[in-house]
Amino acid sequence: MNAENKFQLMIWAIVILAIMNISTLATIMYRKYHPEKSVTVSDQKRLDADSEKFSGGFFCDKLNLNGEQMEKFRNMCHVFRPQARDITIELAQKRVQLLIEMSGSGIDTVRLNALSDSIGQLHTDLKKVTYRYYLEIKTICDTMQQIKLKELFGEMFTNDSQYGFQGNGGQRGMMPGR
Repeated sequence: MNAENKFQLMIWAIVILAIMNISTLATIMYRKYHPEKSVTVSDQKRLDADSEKFSGGFFCDKLNLNGEQMEKFRNMCHVFRPQARDITIELAQKRVQLLIEMSGSGIDTVRLNALSDSIGQLHTDLKKVTYRYYLEIKTICDTMQQIKLKELFGEMFTNDSQYGFQGNGGQRGMMPGR
């Protein structure tokens, strides 16, 4: 091989490497500013339905809150809803990651354990945020409203249908207190 052919071969190698570097950098920049959305349309619809179900209007109607109670409730809601929404979205993302990892060809049980642990922790965090919200609402309710509040939250705390288990939750599908 003569010197001219070697020189042309080196030029082509440099051009190919430059194109690969540019495309890699472009991909990194695109992913940074356009992250993939892990929450599916059906997940978002379920989140919106849950959000609507436990909205201020829902509680106002079901608990028959007066104006003063409703104002206090709105303040509580402004703290709770963003926290619960963020945790719920993160839970959905972790579940998708878990499914992807489980269905892949090279299964990493360490990663599966870490994802499972983080899902458990997020679920714990969501229940804590929710019970604190419940206790706050309970402080503004009279005795009859507290009974209704318990019924409303009963579904949230005992129903696992969102995880694919139909029924009322609890042991053998029974809600506590029934």
